[in-house]
Amino acid sequence: MTHSAFKIPSPLQEIAHPLFNEKGISLFVKRDDLIHPEISGNKWRKLKYNIAVAQHKGVDTVLTYGGAHSNHIAATAAAAELYGMKSIGIIRALDADINNPTLSYARSAGMHIHRVSREEFKNIDSLDYLESMKSMFGAFYNIPQGGANYYGIQGCMEIMGEIKIKAQRIFIGCGTGTTLSGLAIANPGMDLYGVSALKGGAFLRGEVERKVDSVYKDTETTASQMERVHIITDAHFGGYAKIKPELVSFIRNFYTETGIKLDPVYTGKAAFAMAEAAKKKSDTHAEAWILIHTGGLQGIPAMERKMGSTFF
Repeated sequence: MTHSAFKIPSPLQEIAHPLFNEKGISLFVKRDDLIHPEISGNKWRKLKYNIAVAQHKGVDTVLTYGGAHSNHIAATAAAAELYGMKSIGIIRALDADINNPTLSYARSAGMHIHRVSREEFKNIDSLDYLESMKSMFGAFYNIPQGGANYYGIQGCMEIMGEIKIKAQRIFIGCGTGTTLSGLAIANPGMDLYGVSALKGGAFLRGEVERKVDSVYKDTETTASQMERVHIITDAHFGGYAKIKPELVSFIRNFYTETGIKLDPVYTGKAAFAMAEAAKKKSDTHAEAWILIHTGGLQGIPAMERKMGSTFF
């Protein structure tokens, strides 16, 4: 499913940055943030086939889940509007501000916002909860939080097919591990570094391994693909959507050096971890590294409001 507004494949942009130049690293950024103005990055990758399946089933409504500042919620609302569908967003926290930038945009795109308690939100993956939502809203196509299902993985696998260079390392920010799983399944032999945006992100390796194995269903092949998967757990800056002055400074400096804006929840942390890895590189042998920009820039205004200052 494509549309004239989408920029696919997204550019693989080589950038000059003094730290990486000094270490002999040719740095490329996979600009998935440029895929679409409102449905950018891995959000589109994970929604692409889910929307297509919903249309194939003849369902005119999609329902999904997320927090008050969720990139996935905003992207789902935009995608549904673009393809003439209705959307419902189940939002974590009864006190979530429906007038914040993310939910204001989602509502303007026609999404019906339904806030639930944090306790209730813990049950969103159960069949009983799904049935209760059907009783409340009628027929809909269910998209898991973050688009974390088979169709989401399938969309993310296509990133690898768009990379036409041989890189030694690929870095990507991770929440559910869906995008990293797609990369791992389709990986032709490059080292993948998933940078957890969450505190306690070690679980991501198990998540990715299960998803890889669900496709290959072969222990040896799964083990071979997982040899190239590395999880970085010390660049979360306090946890999901948490930041510290060091991260803010890094994002600002990266923009000054490259002209590329990073979001502070995912790609900013991935780029920070990548820079730390570059500092530890003990030689200047030529290598190519890729940063996957997963979009998420829509969340910056809310973070700036929280900080009381701007990033750029």
